[in-house]
Amino acid sequence: MSSGRLCANARYNSVGYQPWYDHRNDVEAVEIAADMATYGHVNTNYWFYGHQAVTDVTGMGNLHDVREMRHTFNSCTGLTEIDLSGLDPSSLEDLSYTFGGCGSLVTIWADADWALPTSGVSGFQTFYQCFSLVGGAGSTYASSRAGYQYMRIDGGTSPPGYLTAKAGI
Repeated sequence: MSSGRLCANARYNSVGYQPWYDHRNDVEAVEIAADMATYGHVNTNYWFYGHQAVTDVTGMGNLHDVREMRHTFNSCTGLTEIDLSGLDPSSLEDLSYTFGGCGSLVTIWADADWALPTSGVSGFQTFYQCFSLVGGAGSTYASSRAGYQYMRIDGGTSPPGYLTAKAGI
């Protein structure tokens, strides 16, 4: 659908600035290519904001040193699951509205050892209006638990989270 150059560490800081925005109603699948692993610093701000037709995202593990994921999948209403396996969370700093408005999102897969840094991370409303979201131990979405703190493997009641550990990892 769309190809060309991408500035992997650009800061697309609002809706409509990414070069592929005009295709937002046409793109159903996104594949992050293996050669993206050659970039040492990536921001995914607004990459797929408003891409309501997207139902499949693969290759997130091909991104390295991701620092910002502000609004990355915001309003991707067709997305029901996403696999973050292989994505190293140790560089993450900003998760504001990463999955905001993803009302159909049910499952977020991640490596079993997924853990955000212990400091320097923020993320207001990371899971805003993710009404269908369920963590691997059964924790269900609650508007009072929409911040970045819940971007962790679900431990049930202690501690709740919205990520599901991928089997065999």
